[in-house]
Amino acid sequence: MQAMRFAGMLLTIMMLVSGAVNAPQRLHEQDKEATLSDSADQLAKLWDKDAVRFSIGRPAEIGAAVIYADDKRWEMSSGRERSLCYDNEIQDVQIAGDWAFEWWYGSYKTSKDGKVSIGYGKGLRVMKRQSDGTWRFARVISLIDPSASGASGVVLKHPCQ
Repeated sequence: MQAMRFAGMLLTIMMLVSGAVNAPQRLHEQDKEATLSDSADQLAKLWDKDAVRFSIGRPAEIGAAVIYADDKRWEMSSGRERSLCYDNEIQDVQIAGDWAFEWWYGSYKTSKDGKVSIGYGKGLRVMKRQSDGTWRFARVISLIDPSASGASGVVLKHPCQ
């Protein structure tokens, strides 16, 4: 019995040391940094090679290369918006082996042609642990509402103002 307790403690310690218990947190930080950089190259580091991104009004983007190409087109477009604030408030994260699942509410602020816009969103993300132990987004569904009414009924702790 004592050996089993020791093995359980050892496994817990190993998970903590490897960052497995709170590993998606680092990906959240990288997501915020990359989004605020407005850089397709930085955003590309967040995606699993077989990732799929779903956005309203657009076909599914299948594969990290397709997602990168779309982000690069956006980055190179003239007159595009610039990210000023981006904050997702994770509501729940579940980890099952090499997969993690989360849902979130969030807000963002952008500037385009001198006009500042604030929007709200919600989404579901599936993350996959890579062979090096890091986490990457495997599936992302984002429902973005560019109107201030998009957060109806939701109180964000750190909304973009």
